[in-house]
Amino acid sequence: MRGSLRCLLPIIFMVLLLIPSSKACTAGELSLTADAAVLMDYQSGAALYTYNATKPLPPASTTKVLAGLLSLELGDGKESVMVDPYSASLEGTSLYLKTGQKFSLYDITKGALINSGNDAAAAIAVHMAGSEEQFAALMNYKAKTVGCWQNNFSNPHGLPQDGHAVSAYDLARITRYALRNNDFRQIVGTKSDRIIELSGSDVIILDNTNRILGHKDGDIEIIGVKTGTTSEAGECLVAAAKNKGHLLISVVLGSSNRYADTLKLMEYGAKNCHYTAVKGKKTLYQVPVKRGSCDTAAVGTASDISLMVSPQQLPLVDKRLYLKSSLRAPCRKGEPAGRIEIRLENNIICSTELIVLQDVPRRSFWMRKGK
Repeated sequence: MRGSLRCLLPIIFMVLLLIPSSKACTAGELSLTADAAVLMDYQSGAALYTYNATKPLPPASTTKVLAGLLSLELGDGKESVMVDPYSASLEGTSLYLKTGQKFSLYDITKGALINSGNDAAAAIAVHMAGSEEQFAALMNYKAKTVGCWQNNFSNPHGLPQDGHAVSAYDLARITRYALRNNDFRQIVGTKSDRIIELSGSDVIILDNTNRILGHKDGDIEIIGVKTGTTSEAGECLVAAAKNKGHLLISVVLGSSNRYADTLKLMEYGAKNCHYTAVKGKKTLYQVPVKRGSCDTAAVGTASDISLMVSPQQLPLVDKRLYLKSSLRAPCRKGEPAGRIEIRLENNIICSTELIVLQDVPRRSFWMRKGK
């Protein structure tokens, strides 16, 4: 298919009218208490709402999104982690780990992400990199590989430290990447659990710090991700929500009511950012057919293409069809005929195969003779 597409004819259709499902509200009408906020579509990575989104701010324990992800990506979940004296003495939210205790790396990661244990996050860092400083260097490197530059991580837990800051937009992008990891998605969606010290002598009960995890309102269901609170950072929350087959990611930093702010963002996305870019099985173009019983064949998509784009972004969206110059009969319904790209500000947010929507038999001998 790739080779044949090199000679396809690009046909560009500007989207002239894309109407969301309900009246759009303006940014001011959201009335957020947060110092910075972002709402992002998981599928495309498009920012649907932003407020001070690129300003680095203290992220508190939302830092553990990246720390936990690195543990899952770089470590072996079954390996043993011995709690060191430094990690056991760390202040703030804690699992109350004791020096010398041993847990699997996977369980310690659950403690950092579900219970928001600072001691668990520190134990991950010391175990994997030798120190918090070395682990923070890994975090900064990982953030850049994801395309995030408006940040500087100085520790794995988010306790106040000079220079430790990240923008809401970068935190949303990091979370979008992290949610591709099935283990990460499962852990941050867990309301309660327990971890057992490898000797079997100690059991620690885990209760998720995210009070709206599992919250359902209409078509919105919160499925994760991570809270954070310090006196410096205020209330912070990274959240993910299912909505009509889509996944929304929100970030609020420096909030005085993070749960209300988050639900306002999710509601905004659900009410204002849905549109159907292409109706499935509807003719988008007619492609010439050589030696067919008819001269052209209808081409379209097998199903609807439904995307999330904010009302402000609608004029910046266009559709591009890349079609074969012609088809040769017999053509079968469902046969590939090209592809369609949906672009936002020239960035591809969706690419889907175009198919033939009808059977086109080969022209009979008598039809060829008649012509």
